Amino acid sequence: MRQIASELGVTNILEGSVQKANDEVHVNVQLLNALTDSHLWADTFDRKLTDVFGVESEIAKTIADTLRAKLTGREAATLSARPTENSAAHELYLKGRFFWNKRDATDLEKALVYFQQAAKEDPNYALAWSGIADVYVCCLFLAAPIRLMHIRKQRKRLTRRSRSTRIWRSRTQLSGNRQCI
Repeated sequence: MRQIASELGVTNILEGSVQKANDEVHVNVQLLNALTDSHLWADTFDRKLTDVFGVESEIAKTIADTLRAKLTGREAATLSARPTENSAAHELYLKGRFFWNKRDATDLEKALVYFQQAAKEDPNYALAWSGIADVYVCCLFLAAPIRLMHIRKQRKRLTRRSRSTRIWRSRTQLSGNRQCI
C-alpha cells in the first residue's frame, strides 16, 4: 500500500467495491492512510440504481468531511453535479468504459457500440461522446480496424457535441488517451 501511495504521490487511498442486483446497488468503501496503514473511515451504501449519482455525491461528501477538507462552492457543486439524469445511458457508458479499458480491437468495437447506445439514450451526455472519441483515438494508436470514412463522418458530430455544457467531466478523459500509446 505504501509503494502505491508513493507512486501516486498521495497519502490516502480510497478502496471499495460495487455490487449490482436488479435495480439495487451496494457500495462498500473504505478510506485508508497508506503511510500508517490505518483505516480513516469505512461505510456501506445501499441505494436504488436510479440514484447512482446521489450515492457517488454522498460518498464524496462523506470522505471530504472525514478528511476535514474545506470545499469551495465550486468543488461542492462539482461533487453534487450529475453528468446525466438517464441511468440507462450511464450504465451503457460504464459498460463501454469496461471494454475500452481492455485496449484490443475486439473490445474497442464493443466499447464503441456501448458508447453510441449511451449517446443515443441521452444525446446531451458528454461522457458518452467522450467515450466515442476515446475509442477512435485508441484505434488510431492500436491500428484497430475502424474505417477512416466512418471516423471522418463522425468528426463534425463529435465536435458539435464536445461543445456541450456538460463536457466538464469529459475533459478529464483526455488524459486517459495517453494510455493508448
